[in-house]
Parts: sequence; C-alpha cells; structure tokens
Amino acid sequence: MSSSSSPAQTKRCQYCGAAMVLRVSKSDKNRGKAFWKCLTSYGATSCNGFEWVDVTSAEADQQADTYDATVLNMLKSIKDLCTV
Repeated sequence: MSSSSSPAQTKRCQYCGAAMVLRVSKSDKNRGKAFWKCLTSYGATSCNGFEWVDVTSAEADQQADTYDATVLNMLKSIKDLCTV
C-alpha cells in the first residue's frame, strides 16, 4: 500500500463524508492540540466538520489499532516541533 492511501492520512467527515485534514491549533487556549478539519469547511457550502484528536484513546488503543498508533506518532512529532 502506498503512503498516500494509508489510514493515518485520511479520515472522512461524519457530517458530509468529505475528506478531513489533520491540523494543529495555534490558539492560546489549545496551542499544539491536534484536530481534524473537514476540507469543505472553507466555502459557502461548508459543513464545518471538526473533531479534536483524542490522545488518551489513541494511546490506549495503539497496539490494537494501526490508525491510532500512527496518529499518536504524528502527534508526538507535532508536540516536539511546538516545544522547540
């Protein structure tokens, strides 16, 4: 399987079914916290799909679920970048 189709890089919006993208908050309140944002959230027909990444659940399930383990590794990398 190519890296472009790996589960960690794709997530579907629960509201409209469109692809979501993983982002990191830059706000003072949630700085460094990862979240999923629907790609249709940027237009006149936006669904405003949004979902925080639950790090606690990802840590608990990382051995059983490749998706969560991969997201957890991404979050650790993001955290390291934010603390530099």
